[in-house]
Amino acid sequence: MKLPKELSLHEIAALCGGRVARGGDTRVKAVAVDPMSAGEGELALVFDPKLARRISECRAEAVVVPPDVKTDLPSVVVERPLLALARMLKAVSPRRFLPEPGVHPAAVVDPTCELGADVAIGPMVVIGPHTKIGRGTTIMAGCIIGGAVTIGEDCHLHPGCLVADYVQIGDRVILQQGASLGSDGFGYVTERPSNMERRLAGIAELSREPNPLVKIPQIGTVVLEDDVEIGSNATIARATMGATTIGKGSKIDNLVMVAHNARVGREVIVVSLSGIAGSCVLGDRSIIAGHVGIKDHLKVGADSIVEGMAGVMRDVPEGEVVTGIPAVNAREHFTNLAHVRKLPRLADELKALKKKVAELEALVQQRPLVSSGDHADN
Repeated sequence: MKLPKELSLHEIAALCGGRVARGGDTRVKAVAVDPMSAGEGELALVFDPKLARRISECRAEAVVVPPDVKTDLPSVVVERPLLALARMLKAVSPRRFLPEPGVHPAAVVDPTCELGADVAIGPMVVIGPHTKIGRGTTIMAGCIIGGAVTIGEDCHLHPGCLVADYVQIGDRVILQQGASLGSDGFGYVTERPSNMERRLAGIAELSREPNPLVKIPQIGTVVLEDDVEIGSNATIARATMGATTIGKGSKIDNLVMVAHNARVGREVIVVSLSGIAGSCVLGDRSIIAGHVGIKDHLKVGADSIVEGMAGVMRDVPEGEVVTGIPAVNAREHFTNLAHVRKLPRLADELKALKKKVAELEALVQQRPLVSSGDHADN
C-alpha cells in the first residue's frame, strides 16, 4: 500500500503510538501487504509470531514490531500491534467519495424533517416525516429512512441502509451497506392450540384442520446507543413492545440477525452469520463468534465467549467460554471429544475382553465340579 507521501520512522511512530528503536530518520514510501515479500522503501508490519521468528529473512526498509521481537533493521516498537495498525491505517486511508453537506437534488426529504448543521444526504435517499438527523451525519445513496426516526450526530449510513419508523440511533453510529433496522419481529399465534402445542402437552393425536397463523403486531422499536456499528445486511428486528436495544460501543458483523426484544449490552461483539433469538440478553463485553445460534429468552453473561458454530440452549454464566451443540463449557466439550475419539479403540478392547470372558466361561463349564464330600474323603 503506497503512502500519501514518504514518512520517516519518527513520523510512523507518532502515527501509531510507538517508539523508535533504531533508524528514526529512515524513510519509507509504502507499507508491504506481505512482510516477507517487502523490499526497498517498504515498511513491514511483523506482528504474527510465526513471521517474527523469520524476521531475519525480511528485506524491508524498516519494520514495526512488538517489544519481544528483536531485529537489526530500522524499527518502531509498539505495545499493541493491532491498535497501532488501526491508528496507522486511519491516518493514511484513501479519500472516500462522500456526498457533500446538503441535500442532493435526487433525494426525497419530507419537509417536516429536522436536519442539523453539515448533514450530507446523497442521491436517491428517501426520508419520512418528522425525522431528526443530527449535526455532521452522512447518509449515502439509496438509504430509506422512515418517519419519526431519530439519528444522532456524526453518524454514517453507507449505501442502501433501511431504517424503519420510530427507530432511535445515537451519536457516531455506523451502518454498513444494506443494514436493516426496525423490520417487524417474527411473532404469530393460532386461534386454536397448534400441533406443536399439542405435542408439548403430550397429546398424540394431531389435527389436520386449517389453523391459520395470526400475526402479532410488532409495535415496539429499535434503539442503537452511541458508537455502535452494524455490518452489511445485518438485521435488527423491532420489539413486540418496548425496544430491541444495542448497547453503547457494541459491534455487529455482517449478516447477523438480532430478533425482537433482544438486549445487547455495552461493547459486545457479534460475528457474522450469528442469530440471536427473541428476548435474549447479551451481557456487557460478551463475544459471540461466527455462525452461533442462541435460543430465545436466554442470558449470555458479561465477559463470556461463545465459540464459533455453537448452539446455545441454556444460559451462559458470566466469564464462561462455551462451545459445541448444545453449547457447554469449552474444556468439558473438548474433553468429551477426546473421549469420543477413543471409542473405536475402546470398542476393540471390549470385544477382546468379551471374547476372553467367553473362553473362560467355556473352560469353567468343561471342568468337573468337586463336591464338598469329595474333599472330606480326601
